[in-house]
Amino acid sequence: MLRSSFLVVLLAVVAVVAVAVGSGNWEIQPILSGSMRPGFPVGGVVVVQRVPMSALRVRDVALFHPPGEPQITYVHRIISLRHSPQGLIVRTQGDDNVFPDPWTLHLRGQWAYQARFTVPLIGYAAVWDHSRSGHEDLLLGVGVLLVVVALVVIVSERRRRHGVPQGKDRVASSASRGPASEGGAGDPG
Repeated sequence: MLRSSFLVVLLAVVAVVAVAVGSGNWEIQPILSGSMRPGFPVGGVVVVQRVPMSALRVRDVALFHPPGEPQITYVHRIISLRHSPQGLIVRTQGDDNVFPDPWTLHLRGQWAYQARFTVPLIGYAAVWDHSRSGHEDLLLGVGVLLVVVALVVIVSERRRRHGVPQGKDRVASSASRGPASEGGAGDPG
């Protein structure tokens, strides 16, 4: 029963995360460097939420692409911010870096991504997921996991309804039958 409950909760968490990320309101980014230590450990992931650009403040940690490098993503702290007619002008720096980043960001648009929390140790799986075949494999794996969890829950529920002993109960019920008779079938003794 406890195992079935755990699997159902795990399935629900996976589904909620998939919907949240799929909606575009949240993103998960692997932490690949130590520039934001100690709060953002290498090998973890940072979970960022889409917020209105106007909500950004100095000291917030934001996700961005450095100028001229749209394929690279950074998560650094905002150290200065000012408004201009073209958008926000932002300077950033990693918490563990001695100097500010060498660029000035010109943020335009309505939305930005702000760091909300980190999850340690799963970043390396996220890095693998960001590879071309890794993403396809992850989707297939999640699908298989969902099917397996559903089958385990269904089988457990059927066994419970039909009174089939499970786990420790199975051993106890077979032991309560007593020793098998020494003789063959029909042998009185």
